[in-house]
Amino acid sequence: MSGTQTDGKESLRKPERNGIVSVALSFLRRPVDTIIRLTEARTYRGHWIFLATMLGAQLLLVFALLPWLFSALFNIPDTSNSTASIINALIQYAAMVSLTPLQFYVCRALGSVKQPPRAYVKLCALIVSFYALLSIVVALLLFSTTVLTLKANLPLNLTAIWQASAIVTLGGVIAFVAASHRRFWGMTWVIATSVTVVFASLSWLAVYPTLAATVEKANIAANLGRLFR
Repeated sequence: MSGTQTDGKESLRKPERNGIVSVALSFLRRPVDTIIRLTEARTYRGHWIFLATMLGAQLLLVFALLPWLFSALFNIPDTSNSTASIINALIQYAAMVSLTPLQFYVCRALGSVKQPPRAYVKLCALIVSFYALLSIVVALLLFSTTVLTLKANLPLNLTAIWQASAIVTLGGVIAFVAASHRRFWGMTWVIATSVTVVFASLSWLAVYPTLAATVEKANIAANLGRLFR
């Protein structure tokens, strides 16, 4: 009898909605719970589509549409170099991805839960997706604040606001990645935070400058800029 009741309750439960919009909203409400749920869900295979959507939306909105809209609102020339900005963002993502294999083995050695490589790749894809989603939200908030401040002549220090938002966003991303790794690998907070900070530092201070210098030497940004003119 109890088994029948349990089965009945299970059947009445609403299935998780894993469409792009639903996943994005879930990430904004409960980011760590969402990424662990989706990573562990064998039926969820939409992480690559979600990643591509978030990256495409971020690159298009932040580096192309918002600068164009700002110049249109204030009737000033759009001096932003969208191609160079997009390439720079892609280099940052490439720097993160290049360290993933090494980070996997370090986390596997330090964690109490031995996760398979495929699950970790899924986790990393969702982490990058969340970072892109967060970048979109922050960009929209900063754009709205900037436009409102300039239109209404409000006495706000926009430079300080942009700098503070960058620091808060970076701190939030590090906390999110550390919390995700702690639960995924069964780590302590100290180990998860240390691993996150070390690999973030390697990405920004070693891998990213090397990749950026290589791209600059190849003059990729200029060539692509001429191609899309």
